Amino acid sequence: MPLREVRDAGFAELEQQRIERMDARDPECWSWDPAIPLGRVADEFGWDLEDFTPRFHNRDEQALRIALAAWHGHRCAVCGFRDLRLLEDHDHDTGLTRGLLCRSCNGKEPHDNGLFRKYRERSPAQILGINLRYWDPWHGWAQPRAIDPNRLDNHPAYALAAKLGERLSMKG
Repeated sequence: MPLREVRDAGFAELEQQRIERMDARDPECWSWDPAIPLGRVADEFGWDLEDFTPRFHNRDEQALRIALAAWHGHRCAVCGFRDLRLLEDHDHDTGLTRGLLCRSCNGKEPHDNGLFRKYRERSPAQILGINLRYWDPWHGWAQPRAIDPNRLDNHPAYALAAKLGERLSMKG
């Protein structure tokens, strides 16, 4: 076997081990207390709790964003790394914010179906019951994608099922 093939096989094995490790893990945010840390809201964001609580319950956008940020506590929702500059992650299909991620996890999120699939299935916004439209300073409010009714999700299994459904309907 040529040296290049041995090297490539070694890389493939290491990548498979990494994928298996990631699949075995759960997002860090799943282990966090699901209660919003009201003390952090007051200390970090300067909001009086008597003012914050009714605004949060009335689904005031600013209060929801503060609650999400306070709950993260400067931690990435997937890896738990403490980063002062977390990025707001959003679902491109719905245009809704999912949570806050470090740059590394934000870059990996669309390309991984293990750990990040779990994150997408139960994101911080879902855990907290928060619905926030994503705001991008360059493009404005994220608009939901027009979703083909045959394609329920971005997951490849749904696309495959839709193709199979089309073939079966053509035969019938």
